[in-house]
Amino acid sequence: MSSTLLRLGLWIVILVLAAYVLHESLEEQPIAEMIPMALLAKALTLGIVLVAAGFVFRLFEKSAKVVAKNRCAVCRTPIVHGAIYCREHLRSVLHSEDERLHQTKIRRT
Repeated sequence: MSSTLLRLGLWIVILVLAAYVLHESLEEQPIAEMIPMALLAKALTLGIVLVAAGFVFRLFEKSAKVVAKNRCAVCRTPIVHGAIYCREHLRSVLHSEDERLHQTKIRRT
């Protein structure tokens, strides 16, 4: 979400700057009347607010990752960092995979 807000804000700021350059470089042309300065000011404010909100959300996302605990995918008990299952469920998953892979019949010669 934070990256979306940052990108949207930066794109709005870029578009406002491009419109401002067009407005100033084509002052005598009728196209300059189509780009009102009040609209540019409001759009620039919106872009800056979105960029600031993106930075704030990025800080919240990083702090939430530090506080959050890893939990078992089956029973939701807290587990160590980097694990997917608690010890009990890890053993059951490994046992079922072992049985699944080793169900070949022994050949008799």
